[in-house]
Amino acid sequence: MKRVVISILLLAALCANAADPVGTATETYFAGLFAKLESVAMQKPTAENFRDVMKPVAESLDGFYDATLIDTNYVIRQTYLKRNALARGFSLRKVDQLSVFWAQMDETPAPQLSEPGHGSLLQPHLISMRYPVITNGKLESVVSLLVRTETFLEAAGLDKCRAYKIICRGQPAEEKGILSKHFRETRLQLPSTEWVIQYDP
Repeated sequence: MKRVVISILLLAALCANAADPVGTATETYFAGLFAKLESVAMQKPTAENFRDVMKPVAESLDGFYDATLIDTNYVIRQTYLKRNALARGFSLRKVDQLSVFWAQMDETPAPQLSEPGHGSLLQPHLISMRYPVITNGKLESVVSLLVRTETFLEAAGLDKCRAYKIICRGQPAEEKGILSKHFRETRLQLPSTEWVIQYDP
């Protein structure tokens, strides 16, 4: 697992968009989060101790919304926040937007980053990250972390832009305002996905 995170960091350092401030800030932000998630996965948490293992990350992370422990059938077995405990037993295979990620996790377990979710009246805009727990080369479980999209936008500097659009896997996921004809664009290879960020400073 450490080699995976090191590869992510090296990719960030070598990215062609490294000179782009939004691209650099985005890579730095997610590299830090995946390092925290790796520290949890390396402890091979169970449903019984997941909250204790996740606590240092949850308490140190701006924009933390919740975290979950997911089994190999992609069913939520534990949530960090007790108020979300009703989610236990929910099969994430029912979420069509995640089908491609579960297929990737089955074939090649590796860290994953989802696009910003659109949110609802009851749930804010969130970004999800997943990290596999591997034992003897086999997938044992998955640790998932949810952070508020607004925290990422602030970290990347997009909150101060006049307009921006985040495109994930070719589909617009998050946007504000109307881009000018002279917008800047950064293309980022992030864990298990590609983001294109267009923005007017």
